[in-house]
Amino acid sequence: MFRSVKIKTTNQEITINALDSLTLEEILRVERIPTNLFQGYTINKAGHLKPIPLNIRLVDLSNSVEIILQCIRNTDLRQVLPQKTFCREVESPTMVLHDLNFSEKECTETIYELNADTARELVESKVSEFIKKYSNNNKKIIAGISGGGDSNTLVRSLKKALTSSDKKKELICFTLVFEPIWPGSAAKRAIELCRENGVQHFIFQNQEIETLLRMHGGLKDFYTEFGQNFGENTSHFFATYLISLIARKLCRKYKTSEYCLGFNREDVLAELLFSLINGYKPLAFPVRRFGDIKLLMPLWEIPKMVLDACYPKYSIENYQERLDTTTFQRSIIYYLAHSIEDIYDNLGLSLMQGARKIFENNWLELKQDKDWDLYISEYAEPAKIKEIKKLLHKYLDFPSNEKL
Repeated sequence: MFRSVKIKTTNQEITINALDSLTLEEILRVERIPTNLFQGYTINKAGHLKPIPLNIRLVDLSNSVEIILQCIRNTDLRQVLPQKTFCREVESPTMVLHDLNFSEKECTETIYELNADTARELVESKVSEFIKKYSNNNKKIIAGISGGGDSNTLVRSLKKALTSSDKKKELICFTLVFEPIWPGSAAKRAIELCRENGVQHFIFQNQEIETLLRMHGGLKDFYTEFGQNFGENTSHFFATYLISLIARKLCRKYKTSEYCLGFNREDVLAELLFSLINGYKPLAFPVRRFGDIKLLMPLWEIPKMVLDACYPKYSIENYQERLDTTTFQRSIIYYLAHSIEDIYDNLGLSLMQGARKIFENNWLELKQDKDWDLYISEYAEPAKIKEIKKLLHKYLDFPSNEKL
């Protein structure tokens, strides 16, 4: 059954017919309206007005009352919600992008359909702009690729950007294989893409990683002890540190000062939100320095959905291989990052661009330890630093003359 509901603002009144199994909250969400912007009321035949909570279902309200959702601000929805929608279609679309266009009288929306080809073109264009703006005169760039949607997209885009620029650069990719974090099947996808694009590519498995880092003990033991010390759900933190450590090693080996990783829009936004929510200055993006080496983030503006659309077959395989462990903090911060992007088109990107202006010369500084390939935040607790150093010293080629 359907019920009539009036949505009222100071500027207009909209009557909609909604399924009576829905709550008032759900009706507003369907209309892309924040629920805390409205108060619910019923009006009986005698004209008596009664406030009601938004979690009530229409079916639980008497058929004899009129249902009203009243805006509690003088917001003109016509200026902030699309009144007209246009669609740019492509053949065999796999996803869409939304773009809002504003004016004083009304908001319109353009929906851009994307398939694998158009998604790749979009990413290639963004990566090319990034390389021209941020890459220096190095003749080589290192790129870490995991076999997932983000990093795999880097291969083709970087190769095209580096070979079409005035100062041509060589792209060298690497992939780590270490169960259960980086499965061998993911490396196969990376191998295919690098071969397809004619890119030099190195695979580092347990023994190669141990040799490159001149480890004292086995990688598996290092991973196990890391989990025991810092929590069984901290594999992502272990992986992030190891990737960056190896990338910097390769930069020094191949005499370059730049490496790229596939951080996408929601990755960077999640990190930014975590810092701000906890009262920390954020780390620099889309270029971050580790001493004399720069981490470049060519995909920082691009939503993950667009990157996954570039190679949909590879993306679904990557989803199915994901570890089922993560920390509570990581889960909620990514949930918030994707929610912000979903609430209002490109809101997350606007926040990121605003933060870059605010912190341009005042990013959180990572200070390199004088003897270790370790970069420490000013917010790090001394006891935690000592604990981490003790573990790293046990397995990695770090100096033995410190009092641990």
